Amino acid sequence: MIRTKEDKRYDIDFSRKVFVYKNLHKDCWSVKQDGLVKAHADELEMWDCSFRVNQKGREKVLKEKRKNVHAGILGRVDDLGGTVMIGTEVTYNPYKYNSFVDKNTENPVYYTGFATLTHNKVLTA
Repeated sequence: MIRTKEDKRYDIDFSRKVFVYKNLHKDCWSVKQDGLVKAHADELEMWDCSFRVNQKGREKVLKEKRKNVHAGILGRVDDLGGTVMIGTEVTYNPYKYNSFVDKNTENPVYYTGFATLTHNKVLTA
């Protein structure tokens, strides 16, 4: 389920990419576009996805031992309802990795054609 605001500035332009990151305070996914968090979702599907880690932000986390938003997925939103699929689980931990990785092999993951984001998982096709 997606939660949006009624103000038109917060409408998502589905023809353009969004940046999605895990919101630890609200325990959901935040969907950001044009510098604004436009929506929150418990689950969603994305395509044409690039996994991004801002290295300066990661270094700040390592130095201060304090979390900040510095990693997420840049891509196009396919469905704001989310459908659970079977695939490779991708994870990111700034204390262990400098990029997103395949959870089983720990090999870096930079791109996927399709991803499903559920409560605490990112699955790629």
